[in-house]
Amino acid sequence: MKFSLVIFFSLVLVLSTLSGANSQVNSVYGERLVLTVRLCSPSLSEVEGSEVEGSRTMETKIQLETWVDRPELPFNEKLILTVKASWDGEQNRFKITPITPPECENFEMLGSSSVNETKMVEGKTKSFKTFEFILKPTQTGTGRIGSVLFSYVDNVTGDSSSLSTQPIRVKINPPIEKKAPNFKIILIVAIALIFIYVVYSAKRKTKRIKITDQTKEEVKIAEKTLEEKTQETLSALFPLISEGKVGEFSSKVYKLITNYLEEKYHIFTTGKTTNDIIDSLSTLNLPEEQISLIKDTLSTCDLVKFAKEMVEKERCEEIFNKVKKFLEQNMK
Repeated sequence: MKFSLVIFFSLVLVLSTLSGANSQVNSVYGERLVLTVRLCSPSLSEVEGSEVEGSRTMETKIQLETWVDRPELPFNEKLILTVKASWDGEQNRFKITPITPPECENFEMLGSSSVNETKMVEGKTKSFKTFEFILKPTQTGTGRIGSVLFSYVDNVTGDSSSLSTQPIRVKINPPIEKKAPNFKIILIVAIALIFIYVVYSAKRKTKRIKITDQTKEEVKIAEKTLEEKTQETLSALFPLISEGKVGEFSSKVYKLITNYLEEKYHIFTTGKTTNDIIDSLSTLNLPEEQISLIKDTLSTCDLVKFAKEMVEKERCEEIFNKVKKFLEQNMK
């Protein structure tokens, strides 16, 4: 669960008065507290957080900020307190005394850390030292974070001084229950998704099988047998009879039959006589009726081809029917 982290930052500058009085503005509920100190010449008295009138002041100053990451939090979460010091110049300008963790009410200190950083800001070297404290609430209500003492020594002037923050109060609310994942619901959802995937895969597989079977059927339909192809060619020759082109009809029927025999029975017919072809068919144990149909057809075609004998249309039709009958028998 995401919680909204509200951080209120307010930077208050404490100006040193000419009379030497100290003035500090404290932070509460996450607002930043800023303390500024200007360092004076060693020969003059130094007042913490102030500048002495008439003294020769140096440019270097320290700013101290402190804040918490939110003004209120649930009992079962942690709070981060940040103390940040910054000044112009290098890190070695000041010697910082380690910060003592603040005294806290309704909070327990879990740990702390510090980071040094130097970077260029508007063309000037700026140094930072940041301390972070991790706090854990010990009970609900109002928590109080005590003052943080920040002590340092100026390595140039030899002066030492210290700054301190004022307490910060934080509201500690009752704990917010973090619901653990409902593994039962997750398991049900996972099973449902697996079931949907299995059903979807099965449907796709069934669809692919149907498409494959349909394709095979279409291929079967598209693929015509040798007898069907020969019959189609034979039918295309039939009009030659009615046109009186019996010679052309006989010649083409002869070629159609011999081509069919070569492809069907793998016998060589080119250059062979009708008798040679019939002898070759006899070795294949074909029914006598089929051999007789082929022999009669090829013999009639030979008469037209070699003897130039005129064949009547009725005889051509008879040949046509015999060839058709032979092809139909072979289809069974």
